[in-house]
Formats: sequence, C-alpha cells, structure tokens
Amino acid sequence: MPLSVGDKLGFYEILAPIGAGGMGEVYRARDPRLRREVAIKVLTETIARSGAWERFEREARAASALNHPNICAIYDVGEADGRPFLVMELLEGETLGVHIGKKPVETAAALALARQIVDALEAAHSKGILHRDIKPGNIMVNARLHIKVLDFGLAKQMTAAETDDTLTLESLTAAGTVVGTPHYMAPEILQGQPADARADLWAFGVVLYEMLSGRRPFNGPTMFEVSSAILREPAPALPAGVPSGLRAIVERCLAKKPEERFQNAAQIRSELEGLPSGAAHKFGTDRGKRWLWAAAAAIVVLTAGLVWQVSRSKQPPGTAFQPSSNQEANANFALAMQFQRGQNDIPKSQELLERALALDPHFAEALRYHAFNYAIEILNGYVNDTNLLYRAEEELGRAAQEEPGLDDVHSALAAVYLMQGRKELVPAQLDLALVRNPLADEALLWREIYHWQNEERAQVKELAQGLLDRAPLLMPARMFLSDTLRTEGDLPGAILEQQRILEQAPLNISGVSLLNLSYLDSGQLEKAEALLEEKRPAFAGNFMWREARALLLAVQGKRQEALQTMDQETLKFAAAAFPSTLAAAEFYAVLQDSSKAIEWLERAYRNGDERVDWFRRDPRLASIRQDPRFQVIINSIEARRKQRQQK
Repeated sequence: MPLSVGDKLGFYEILAPIGAGGMGEVYRARDPRLRREVAIKVLTETIARSGAWERFEREARAASALNHPNICAIYDVGEADGRPFLVMELLEGETLGVHIGKKPVETAAALALARQIVDALEAAHSKGILHRDIKPGNIMVNARLHIKVLDFGLAKQMTAAETDDTLTLESLTAAGTVVGTPHYMAPEILQGQPADARADLWAFGVVLYEMLSGRRPFNGPTMFEVSSAILREPAPALPAGVPSGLRAIVERCLAKKPEERFQNAAQIRSELEGLPSGAAHKFGTDRGKRWLWAAAAAIVVLTAGLVWQVSRSKQPPGTAFQPSSNQEANANFALAMQFQRGQNDIPKSQELLERALALDPHFAEALRYHAFNYAIEILNGYVNDTNLLYRAEEELGRAAQEEPGLDDVHSALAAVYLMQGRKELVPAQLDLALVRNPLADEALLWREIYHWQNEERAQVKELAQGLLDRAPLLMPARMFLSDTLRTEGDLPGAILEQQRILEQAPLNISGVSLLNLSYLDSGQLEKAEALLEEKRPAFAGNFMWREARALLLAVQGKRQEALQTMDQETLKFAAAAFPSTLAAAEFYAVLQDSSKAIEWLERAYRNGDERVDWFRRDPRLASIRQDPRFQVIINSIEARRKQRQQK
C-alpha cells in the first residue's frame, strides 16, 4: 500500500512521492533529527517476503561506506511496519537517460560526464564493490552537469521479476548468472561466465557511446537479438564529429574479451585526462584534478566580513540583490549578516538564514549565504563532511534560478566546483561573473589562485597587488601573496603580510595556520607556540588548529603528543581541505615515517597540489627526498605539466 503525505516511516516524515520502479516506490522525506530532506526507497513486498532482504541489507550497508561526490550516498537501511527501506541522498535533476533523450550531448559535456562516472567506478571498485547495472537510468545529472551514480552494489539482490528491464540472479561473480540491463550487459555475463569490474567498464563504454551518438550501440526488438548483437557484432561507427581519442576509448571499453578492455577504471581516467576538454579558456585547462585545497583558501573570502561590502561597491548598477517580499524574512537575513560579518558566528548566522528561508524559500540571497556557509564550516576546520558541498551546490543553483542577475552566484559556484575537484566547470562561471562585472574581485581572485597553484609567482604578486589596491580587506589575496613570499624564501615579507591578516581579523584560522608555517620555516618555534597558545581558547576544537599544533609538536620532537593531536578526525579534515593534505605529509616526514609521508604527498598530488619547486625545497620534507617514491611523484607532476603545455 503506497504511503501518503504526512505518513511516518520510522523517524522519517513522508513529504511527497517521487516515483516507482522495479525495486519499489521512492518518496521525498524529511529526517527531523538532522533537519534534512532525503529520498526513501520503500522496497517491494516480494523482496520483504523473500530471503533476499537479509542479503540486500548487507549489500546496502557495504555500499553505504562509499563516500564520493559522484556516488549517491546511502544514509540508512531499515524496516518499519514490515516495510524494508533505504534512505538515500535526495538528488535534484534528471536521469542521464532523460538528459540524452532531450538533445544531443556535446562532446565537451560528454567528456565531463564521463570523467565523473569513471571517478565513481574507480572509487567503488577500490573498495571491492561492483555496480552490476551501469546504465543511463542509474545515473542522475543536474543542470550544472554534476552526476551521481545510483544503486551501487544493490543490483545483484534483485530477481528478474522485480525489475523493469533488469535481469538479475543471485550473484554476478559466480558462473552461470545474468546480471544487468540487457543493452548494457557485457558478453561474459550473457555467456554465464564469471565477471568482474571489467563488466562495469563495458557498461560504461555503452553509456559513453550513447552520450556521443544519442543511440545504443546494440539494439533489437527482443533480448535474443540484443544479446546476439553484443556477442557477435561490432558497435556501429560513432558520428564523424567525435574526436578520435574518444572513439578509441569507446572501442576499447567495448572489446568482446575482458582481457582486451581497460583493466581498471584508473586506466580509463588516465586516457580521459589526456583528452582536450573542448573549448580553450583564458584561465587555463588543467584537467581531471582535485583542486579542493586551492579553492578552499580562496573561498575564505567570506570570513572577511567587510569584503562583501567592498565587492558590492564595485558592482554595476542594477546588480544588487532583491530583498524578500516577506519582511520577517528580511529581518532574519539582516540579523544573520550581523552575526556573519560582525561576529563571524557562522552557526548562529546559519540558524537565522534557515528561519528566513522557512518564511521565503525563494529568497535568493539567503540561499546563497546559506549554501556558502556549508563551505565556510569545512574550510575553517569546524566540520570535515565534504558532502555538504553538494548541498551548497544545489542551493546555489536554486539561487541562480530565483534571481538570474545575482552575479555573486557565479563566483560562488566556481568556488564550490573547485572544492569538488570539477575544474572543467569553473571557467564558464568565472566568465559569467566577469562579463557582467569586470571588476568582480572574487572572480579575479580565482585567476590569482590558478597562478599560485602553478607556482607562477610574478603573476600572483601582480594580481594580489591590484586586488589589494582596490580592496585592502580582501584577505585571501593577501594570503596567497604571503604564501608565495614564504615559498620563495622571503620569510620576513611573508610574516609581515600574515601579521596584517591577523590584525584585520584576529580569529582568521587560515591566517593563524599560515603564520605558524612561516614561524616554523624560519625556526621561530617559540613564536609559533605562543601564537597557537594565544588562539587555543578560540580554536582548541578546530581541525585546522589541531593540525597546526600537531605539526609544531612534531618539529619540537614531541612525537607521542603530536600523534595524539593529529587524530583520525583531523586527518579526515586534512584529506579534504586547503593545503592540509601537504601538511599531513610534512607531519609524517618530520616524524621519520616515510611510508605515511609518501602516501600523503601522493594524495596531495592527486588532489591537484603540483608545487614541485616547493616540494624540492620544503624543509619538512627533507627526510623523504632521497626516497625513490618521492622522485616518482616529482616525475609524475612534471610529466603532467609537460602534457598540458603540449596541448
């Protein structure tokens, strides 16, 4: 019996039906404990009555361990009133199948989507989880071309009678089974042979073919004819406009023999990264990188408070935001800005913004700040849940729809995309911001970040000086300037700029972290300790402060205290924000733990940190520079840079 609006399923309140499929019915619901909306999939009675539920529950719990920006998160699995259900991330947008059906997917867009799908597969396969039913209907895409893959690991618990066009027996990996949607099944599955991750890569190839051509490569009126085509016929030629590099990737994915395909998703990702992303752009085209740490430093522009007043003073007439028609919502918004700008009290600001949005869900400026505050809480070291960035993206998208002329949304989206590692989407947002307002300080700041990441120090200094001449309180510009001075050896100049940051904003944790590094580089350990002790009352529970403290303790030789301070939650933050990934590598290098230091340096490189000159000179990495694995990382960075220069 279908659920109705207002019904309860355990803790969850049903808000609206979303749809139904072979697995069951899907509802929009609210989790009152965490104050968030979720999607709940109530499974069919057939599953509930069969012995498959226990197996399905185990699979769901395993899949819930996947924490990746391109995988739909599973929050909970349970049973209420005899109804088994899954609680999942609520996604906006449409399935890739619907998206493909509306209009042809341009090559650049197909490439951006393909990279995300491969990233999701690589993340799941690395955990030993196969998808088993990759198809456009199991991939959600939103208006900003961000994808989420659904139902990882769940397909094998379905039976043929419980699906639409998905045929499934008990286990993919055992011989004699058929799992997946017929048009996307790999030949070995149709032949009842054992299958592995390469079957997912075949299905990815079919999806990529479909995006590039608008049709499936293997078709027919019956499953017999579809199966025969998959087993015996080559895929029809792709349209003439598809680049040869993409053609080669599709052809290799669709090799009939698994050993002739790509052997893992990482190989496909490497090939995709080597392809041009489409139109050239004045800001550059670094591909497939994870820029979270670079964007994180810049996005703290929000914490400066007065920066927004400076930025708005530069806007051309007519771009100011529209207040709400609800005066109480406006009052809550104004009060939220007092807490945000005057006291830097983000939790209180967020509470007031939620009140404003409850009164007026279409209040674009409140949406923008509410979204950005998620990022601030991550960047300033108070939370380490990067899934909040995707909620920020959704709210910024709503803000753009509610008020298309709200220029700051484009810079905000650019920042969030950078934090998500989706750099291919950033240039268009910066163009939109700068076309409407050539003096948009935030958008100009991103250009400084590009140069900083590439160690182009002269350009960083030039851009920083121009920004600071117009907006002296634009602290991120001063942060990048100071860090450039530090890494080129001008420690007195770096310390002077960082002290200016803390004079303007004593509770700016990024400024504290940077000044701590400069003190360590210059051997002023007593000053570093005094700085962190002074800030302890404000930041003792802050991840960034804990990381800075742990690094100081390591340099001081206090190994056990250092390891206790750099706990697992702090390391989780280090993996997700600002240059903290490199700081973790430095931490372990100082402690002479070469394996962990190399592991974190490699992670920093994978996150997009390519400051090879600094890696060679960083005093805290001295203990690993003779390690052959260090040189492998350096060679990889230089090869990637050379590859970009050739394109």
